[in-house]
Amino acid sequence: MDYDSLQKLSYLKRDTIYKNKPGIRTDKFSNRLGSIEQDPFIGFVGKDFEQTQIKVLFLGKSNAESKGGHQAIDRQINQALITFKKSKKNKDFFYRQYANKYLEAMPRWNISRFVNEFRNLTKLSLNQIAYANIVPFRCIDAPNNAAYKIAFSDFTNQFIEIIKPDLIVPLGANLDETITKNLITNREIYVTKGINRKGRDRRIAEVGWQSIFNAVEDYEKKQRV
Repeated sequence: MDYDSLQKLSYLKRDTIYKNKPGIRTDKFSNRLGSIEQDPFIGFVGKDFEQTQIKVLFLGKSNAESKGGHQAIDRQINQALITFKKSKKNKDFFYRQYANKYLEAMPRWNISRFVNEFRNLTKLSLNQIAYANIVPFRCIDAPNNAAYKIAFSDFTNQFIEIIKPDLIVPLGANLDETITKNLITNREIYVTKGINRKGRDRRIAEVGWQSIFNAVEDYEKKQRV
């Protein structure tokens, strides 16, 4: 993996990208963690991702606001990001330290249940997948189209070119439309229909299960090609 290019993404700053841009409401970004909210989430890539037959990227909308019980690990993740950002040697090692902090945090996320059910059905481990958000900063509500467009220009398309996934699984109903509209690549990447997260705080709704099954079917088709 191109860790030099990945490291460049760690230098992104939220206000540099979004402040005073048309259609952007900066009050919709989270500030619970103070100044570190300016730093991006540059994506999780499992240590076995590149060796996996079908490389799957789960792509969400944005990180939610940091909850009280999660803030300690969220600050540790940011510190690991800063260490990777400053590294001049062994960038693969320091990125892995950053990614490992995400491995600690992921089980606490409500969204993980959707990722986990897909993994259970495809027999993929966490270290065989990648996960990122289109907007690499914490938001109070779902980002709007203007925020998505800027994110794809400054982050998302670059991240996708770095990790070179074969399949993108959107974490949100109709999010596939946003992705296909903004995705710029010369590679063959299949974008599944978005996983419907209805009932995400308590359970996976019937429509959510069906969207997971559909994504798994797309994965299996890619395997057979």
